[in-house]
Amino acid sequence: MISLKEESKSKQKRKSRSVFTEIERRAWQLPKKLSVSEWADESRYLDDKTSAEPGRWRTERTPYLKGIMDAFTDVLVEQITIKASTQVGKTESLLNMMGYAMDQDPGPSLLVMPRKDDAKTISTDRIKPMVEISPAISRHLTGYDDDLSNFSISIDRMTLYMAWSQSPASLAGKPIRYLYLDEINKYPPFSGKEADPIKLSTERTRTFWNRKIVKVSTPTIEEGYISREYERSDQCKYYVPCHHCGKYQVLVFPQIKFPKGERNPETIKSKRLAWYECVGCKKAITDAMKQSMMIKGEWLPEGCSIDNEGKIKGKKNYTAHRGFWINALYSPWLTFSEIAAEFLSVKGRSELLMNFVNSWLAEEWKEKIEERDPDKLKKLALEYPAGTVPDGVIVLTAGIDVQLDHFYYVVRGWGVGYESWKIESALVESWEDVFLMFNKYYPSEVPGIEPFQVHLACVDTGYKTTEVYDICRDWVGLARAIKGKQELGGMLYKMNNLDKYPSGKNMPGGLKLYNLDVTLFKDKVSRFINTGLAGTSKWHLPRDPSRMYLKQMCAEGKVIERDKTGRGREVWKKLSSHAANNFWDCEIYAAAAAEMLRVYALCEDDKPKPIASDVQKKTKKGGSWVKKQGNWLNRG
Repeated sequence: MISLKEESKSKQKRKSRSVFTEIERRAWQLPKKLSVSEWADESRYLDDKTSAEPGRWRTERTPYLKGIMDAFTDVLVEQITIKASTQVGKTESLLNMMGYAMDQDPGPSLLVMPRKDDAKTISTDRIKPMVEISPAISRHLTGYDDDLSNFSISIDRMTLYMAWSQSPASLAGKPIRYLYLDEINKYPPFSGKEADPIKLSTERTRTFWNRKIVKVSTPTIEEGYISREYERSDQCKYYVPCHHCGKYQVLVFPQIKFPKGERNPETIKSKRLAWYECVGCKKAITDAMKQSMMIKGEWLPEGCSIDNEGKIKGKKNYTAHRGFWINALYSPWLTFSEIAAEFLSVKGRSELLMNFVNSWLAEEWKEKIEERDPDKLKKLALEYPAGTVPDGVIVLTAGIDVQLDHFYYVVRGWGVGYESWKIESALVESWEDVFLMFNKYYPSEVPGIEPFQVHLACVDTGYKTTEVYDICRDWVGLARAIKGKQELGGMLYKMNNLDKYPSGKNMPGGLKLYNLDVTLFKDKVSRFINTGLAGTSKWHLPRDPSRMYLKQMCAEGKVIERDKTGRGREVWKKLSSHAANNFWDCEIYAAAAAEMLRVYALCEDDKPKPIASDVQKKTKKGGSWVKKQGNWLNRG
């Protein structure tokens, strides 16, 4: 029987043990020495609403995620970049990192999504269920009603905040140890007047020596965030051994094969006709062999390789920035036949094919529409010599590209139905050389036709703007100042008055600036050229065009440029950053001058007629010295 004294001592002992609450005892509990993948296998549960395979997490189902997740617990790693396709588990690996931090190594955390709705959705559909059904995490809940809100997850030792890239306010504020950036290619480049969202949110981690920054996204275009970040990392790829010969290789789409002549996506998919061809032994690797290959896989950084025995060649120079690339060919939820069928179903359809390249192959989309070759362009040359005007020309225009210490110009003749002939192109050193072109007489190859002079020139104002304005004032009627724009709301060009009275009223006869939609004009000139290359030429060159001219005419190509959401627009860009395109620009300006003169209204009656005798000509500055042929300028 226990005495009263002993019972009193027992009560005092129990009372002393209850000085700390359950939450406080958990807070002081030392974490287990686990990697993220080990913790996930032991403690992470998947709910049946968002997962195709609910229940306890199994890393062996997606072995390639092990190396990605365990980089999070590597003390030498500060940044992790995951460039991956959809359906490979990249978001689940991100959630496992969050869950590990909550349970094992807490710290203030921030998850940044592209939009506010995205932040709310991942919070309510993915993170909350993970916290509630995983006992290792739910035991850290404090019991307050606001533990699990739409934009924050609060537990006993830390808070995970949700933010979105379009809100600078949500990205600035508290210090953050763990930063998770999801689908970063959908972020805007800037958040209002602030820095770009990645830089802005990363600034919040500076006070933590043991910070972790995880960037995740499916790629879109080469200029996208994820591609740039991956290039800065050690660029790891997952090598798997062939089931037959043991050769380690990265799985890539060109190795997926299916029977020749079979192009029906549904047949290939339903009958599982596709296979993966080993780059070594060329034998067929089937879907049934894939899982065993995945388990034996190795993540290797750029510069390393692995032989058939699994011996790694090259030094694994891991840096503080680990980068991982993985595509849908590794996914346990997709067969090779499903991937082949998806490709066949979108082939030839640009928008859908882009999604396949991005979301299935985890590759950047590159799309070129038009590109020319100097040797092919040379085939448009005729037998007339440069500097002479062929039969059919009715009026001459010029385009002048102004550089810092020199000038390019092109003179082009125009006839009926937009048919045109290049008369002359040159690189000159001074304004005086340009004036000589203005005053020059170009002889016609048709006997009895008066020599031609340039009727209108468009002069670029990109360089020496003030000088160009003064020249255009002096040569009013002949030279027009122009400035290129990417678009003008469907208008080819738009005129602005530059010379105004102090009251703001336009000066009569004052200088005007013509803004050109260079995209539309480049489209127009390109159509002229391509029509000629197709065999029915209306765009001509003189014999022996210079190699410099031909190369510059091929310096640009038309591409589809896409924003972060994947929306595309067609733009003209240099094919090489070092390529000169001055003569191409001059041709665009000469075409603009032709449009301003309404050469589309030219007809056969406007063609110049031979004269019976020579006519004495006088050179005169201004527009009145050019002899006008016919009445085409006055047509509506």
